[in-house]
Amino acid sequence: MRVFALLAVGAFSAAGWARLAAWRSGDARRPSVPFALLGGAAAFGLALVAYEAAARAGLDVRWEGLARGDGAAFLLAGAIGLVEEGAKLAGLLLVVERGIRTRAALATATGVAGGFSALEALVTFGRDASLVAFTRAALGPVAHALLAVPVALALAPALRGRRPAAALVLPLLASAALHGAGDLALALPGARAGFVLALAAPALLLFARGRRRRTAAAPVPTWK
Repeated sequence: MRVFALLAVGAFSAAGWARLAAWRSGDARRPSVPFALLGGAAAFGLALVAYEAAARAGLDVRWEGLARGDGAAFLLAGAIGLVEEGAKLAGLLLVVERGIRTRAALATATGVAGGFSALEALVTFGRDASLVAFTRAALGPVAHALLAVPVALALAPALRGRRPAAALVLPLLASAALHGAGDLALALPGARAGFVLALAAPALLLFARGRRRRTAAAPVPTWK
């Protein structure tokens, strides 16, 4: 029952945030929430395959390695960020159309992040019925969506360009860096503020972008 309860919390949270993002996108063709969630599930599967391949190659990709705080921990954090954000990008590309607008891309990325997060919480916490587990399941979609903001903002222009893969390299590295920094901050004692900053940076970017768009769309005042 604990497993089903954790899955239910994660799934309802993911679907709720994805629907809210789709409604807020204001696009005439709202992104499909079920497809976005399935894209997130596919992304999580890709991440698991990557981690399994790394383990078979003899690489230690366990969370405990981050707590050492040495150079290897920083490399591990970067690798985790690249794997998971790269997997989310792959899941996003599975469900978007080439002519997608940026608002719809952000909404779809929220759904992909939610699907990814729900399965991640289930695998990570399993039968754990603690408050931490259920909080992670409920709020994980928000964190994963914020970490994917650099990629989501760059996706629509990249798909309209001639070299979409090249245009997405730097945004992917930015998302991976935020992800790695957030994970490292959670693993190191006394560094929790780093996790807050990792999530605050893309949130502030969205706020600044929205304010700039509203300012540009505002009518020019006339004076008599």
